[in-house]
Amino acid sequence: MIDVLMMPGTFCPHGGDNISEEFLRDLDPARFTTRIVDYPAEYGSPGTYADSRAAGREALLGAIGASPNPVLLGGYSQGAQIAGDVAAEISAGRHPELEVRGVALIADPSRPHGRCAGADPGGWGISGERDTGIPTWWAAAPGDPITALPAGNPLRSLADMTEFYSLSSPEAVAHWAQTMLDTALSRSMQPWWTLDHWQDWGGAAAWMKGYLTDGRHTTAYLAEGHCKALADAVNQELS
Repeated sequence: MIDVLMMPGTFCPHGGDNISEEFLRDLDPARFTTRIVDYPAEYGSPGTYADSRAAGREALLGAIGASPNPVLLGGYSQGAQIAGDVAAEISAGRHPELEVRGVALIADPSRPHGRCAGADPGGWGISGERDTGIPTWWAAAPGDPITALPAGNPLRSLADMTEFYSLSSPEAVAHWAQTMLDTALSRSMQPWWTLDHWQDWGGAAAWMKGYLTDGRHTTAYLAEGHCKALADAVNQELS
């Protein structure tokens, strides 16, 4: 048996986003046991995205260490960011006592371009690109700005500037402002505005509409079969 450790999406700390559950249901029950790994799953309310990811990382590392069987990591949205980052740490040798057989990521904010179970929707993750160094399968819906954003889309700055977003207190607001300034001064923002990306400069509003009202980050994964395609790929390819 292979233990599947699934990190759900933002604002669903104990699961219940439906997308994580749909993927888990489509895995072969004769080969996989599944569980949701709890973590804060916050984005600015009440905690920051950075703090939520840090807590999720610790929860997932603990769950991998406690698993009696080989492990497949899974994640959706924020959970995919965490699972992919942890996989990359393990492949780099940072946790030599841990072993992961594969990774399945849905709407990963750091999906590399061209990597997708099914048709490639183009673009890549809103936070940039990250490989895991471990066999990995990605699901990405066309029009989802979190995982299939064009290179020159201005929404990339939103990801760069909101990792520590919080309005919970004056101190939290001040810390967020300082991190935005530090990001700008360190020149670590994604250069979406460069001339070689000029054709993508427009369209931020349409991509945001896809996220906010058109279900490109949520219901599209169910209605268009992206979760099932990901599970089918894992069922067929993970030995």
